[in-house]
Amino acid sequence: MLNEKDRDAGLLFNLTGDGKGKTSGALGMTVRALGWGWRVAVVQFMKGDRETGERSFFRTRFPEMIFEQYGLGLLSRPGDHAGMAQRGWARAGELLAEFPGELLVLDELNNALAHGFVDLDEALDALKHRREALNVIVTGRYAPPELVELSDLVSEIREIKHPYRRGIPARKGLDY
Repeated sequence: MLNEKDRDAGLLFNLTGDGKGKTSGALGMTVRALGWGWRVAVVQFMKGDRETGERSFFRTRFPEMIFEQYGLGLLSRPGDHAGMAQRGWARAGELLAEFPGELLVLDELNNALAHGFVDLDEALDALKHRREALNVIVTGRYAPPELVELSDLVSEIREIKHPYRRGIPARKGLDY
């Protein structure tokens, strides 16, 4: 039987895998949390090279919500991807320790960890020692086994079929 402290502790979710829907799932949970009046922060790693529907939606309809991007887009594009991810991680570390809200989304953190842009041991320590009632959702491919072990819920989203494979590009409103 759970004690009261464990029952009220924040949970760590990890949405990983090679299929489409990890960010969409996290943002769906974000909408649900906002619907209940929760305070939410979203930090996106590896993204930020173009306007997205979710960024526009949250910034215009929930201006009090934290929604920040720390990335340059595809790794094939020139620029300091590691530096951007480290700036994002510094911000995420602040929020893990001090954000007074109920939900923090660390979108594409798994990817930043996999590429070595964010130190895994540092991330694990910060997630373990986050503010007690803070729920966190981590997304991205390549979830490290240590983070999978630490997580309370892990869902792997697997690609079965995708229009990209037929040369159909990402579509505004559906993919970004």
